[in-house]
Amino acid sequence: MISRLKDSGLFTLVLVVLLAFAIRIPALWYLPSVGTISKPGILAPMVLGLNTWPVVSVLISLLMVIAQAFLINEIARSHGLLKPVGYLPAYFFILLQSIYPENLLITEYHFGNFCVFLGLMCLLKLREGYSTVLLFYGSMAFGISILIVPDHLMILLFVLACVLVYKTIVIRDVLAIVFGLTLPYYVLRSLFFINGWDLTSMSNITTTPINIEVFGLGVAGIFAGYSAFAIFLFLSLFGLIRQIGTYYKENVEVRRSKLVVILFFVYSLLLMLLHWKELKSFHLLLAFPAAIFIASFFTGEKKHWWKELLNVCLLATLIYTLY
Repeated sequence: MISRLKDSGLFTLVLVVLLAFAIRIPALWYLPSVGTISKPGILAPMVLGLNTWPVVSVLISLLMVIAQAFLINEIARSHGLLKPVGYLPAYFFILLQSIYPENLLITEYHFGNFCVFLGLMCLLKLREGYSTVLLFYGSMAFGISILIVPDHLMILLFVLACVLVYKTIVIRDVLAIVFGLTLPYYVLRSLFFINGWDLTSMSNITTTPINIEVFGLGVAGIFAGYSAFAIFLFLSLFGLIRQIGTYYKENVEVRRSKLVVILFFVYSLLLMLLHWKELKSFHLLLAFPAAIFIASFFTGEKKHWWKELLNVCLLATLIYTLY
């Protein structure tokens, strides 16, 4: 299967879509329970309403995951992050998004992460020519994601780090980032005020308190109880090493793109570790860089039988975890 997924033809595209259906559609007969969202985002009422119709929720979640998978696959292709690309990133992204039954239903994290990926696309396009306007648009997408998933507030540090990949930060860059991040909030709040809508949903937006008590026991529990996640994370670290190993073989533009993805991996991993009690939700953000790194681990000119076997084991572990 790995050899087939390295191909970029129409048949492979259809195969990835069918695999997504095969993995997630059985949830219609084994409807998972709704995950607990410990922080209310602006879309909390809508998500709660959708989850009252589990079948609709599962189908919307499936379509969103497939759309995000091909978006990420296109990012990997257009920025030279993998050679060959095929549909390996899309395939592994779908697997990573389907580890836990709770994520087979639609959640706020699906919508928030989609905005994050759009903002990341804007940052990656800066390699084609630095533009403050593009930086502003990317920051605005991140600002919308903060309204949906408030814990994305930490993304300010990631955006500043990405600017340093391309150039020295000046005051104009800082203003573009700050205005982009805050504009969605003030525009939405103004609309609520002008139209006399209930401001409760805006006022209740809070971030999750960071709780790192007995952190060592928490990490041990994660790796003991979440074997599928641990395996995927382990493979992504090997893929990251491979990406770093080929870093200086690429041109400057590809190096910058790879460095942005690595920074995003660090950001998403840090966010997940700080909120490790909500790992089942926050690992969805980590799926973007992890899918690229795992795909990098599985690429190569030689056809290794053990990689095919490992992929089968991953699928079997995933299905066992879900059903």
